[in-house]
Amino acid sequence: MKKVLIFSLVLTLLLAGVSTAMASKVNITFWYAIGSNAGRVFKEMVDEFNASNDHIFVDAIYTGNYGETAQKVTASLAADTLPNGGLIPATPLFTGRVGNYLIDEYLHGPQGLDMDDFYDEFWNYNKYDGRIASLPFNNSTPVLFYNKDILRQAGLEPKAPDTWDELVEMAIHLRDWATQEGIRNFSPINMRNEDWMLKGFILQNGGEIMNDHYSAALINEPEAVEAIEFWVSLIDQGLMPAGVHNRARDQFIAGNQAFLFDSTAGIGTIAATVEFDVATAMLPGNKRKAVTLGGAGLTMFPSTPEKQDATWEFLSWLLTPENVVRWSASTGYVPIRKSALESEEIQQLFEEQPYYRAAFEQLEHVVSLEHFWELGALDDYLRTLISNVEYKSMTPQQAADKLVKDLADDFERNK
Repeated sequence: MKKVLIFSLVLTLLLAGVSTAMASKVNITFWYAIGSNAGRVFKEMVDEFNASNDHIFVDAIYTGNYGETAQKVTASLAADTLPNGGLIPATPLFTGRVGNYLIDEYLHGPQGLDMDDFYDEFWNYNKYDGRIASLPFNNSTPVLFYNKDILRQAGLEPKAPDTWDELVEMAIHLRDWATQEGIRNFSPINMRNEDWMLKGFILQNGGEIMNDHYSAALINEPEAVEAIEFWVSLIDQGLMPAGVHNRARDQFIAGNQAFLFDSTAGIGTIAATVEFDVATAMLPGNKRKAVTLGGAGLTMFPSTPEKQDATWEFLSWLLTPENVVRWSASTGYVPIRKSALESEEIQQLFEEQPYYRAAFEQLEHVVSLEHFWELGALDDYLRTLISNVEYKSMTPQQAADKLVKDLADDFERNK
């Protein structure tokens, strides 16, 4: 009986010690909107931080995909039930738009980051109204995937096109080869996330998406309309199917497509799934090389000074050069720090898995947009534009004019 009492006393003391240790830590709630492999890697990093930090505990909660998380953050903003921080989509719209520039304040404070080690376009992508409102983290760019086996079978050199003209020349050869060989359900080219890709085409042709003040779209300017016309020409020549961009990756993986325009975030999935010789390349350019930027951002929400300091410490830890390297090498998201791209680990990754090289090295060609409230509407209007021109219900100029007017109406309503 005495032994039982002693054991109970020891157990009680141990549990009390654990509770005291936990109570002495600053607990922060953190939402994140990434699942699958990236979500697993992120949770492992959180667990490592919690195990190594003696004064902060991060309660990381998966809040669903981008759309689900955005809805949850919107509701929590209205109900004043926000977490202390998060990795969420369109972050500046939930921070800067409501006057939350805590990130900018900490970034320029005594515990700030080395901003020069980050690519400038990542800072631009995380701005609202010209001021930084979130931090870069899981960012991706479009990249060109290509099936080297198909190119060889068609009698082409297994290399990627560097320009629009080269892309069309190779695609025409592939179209004619497939017809001659009687190959059905084959497309030389297709695009996933078509609105994102069309932005890139416009930029590659020397056009712009928005004006300098983000108060009007410029998609009906000549350079932009020419890019839309080029897109339509791919369909008219039988080089790309109309209206099935959501199936582009599946068709490529199945071996029914030579070129796939897709996100760098898909590199791991595609490379692990295909049964043919796959490679990646920078997107072909026209008047210039250009790629757009996507992904979610890190941020914090107003709370107590103690919790804000703890949240900043966690965010800063995630963005150390070694953690940026680990994140990029494990997920395929691009390295957001220059020192990470130049690191021995990333260079070794290029040797072992060369399809990461083009995706990461094209960062010098990134062109980003600041966030503005109507950005989601712009993407919706771009998808409508693409449908209208692909199915011939409008000319490129008519569709572009309609987009510019519709977005202008949105700006007016939201004043």
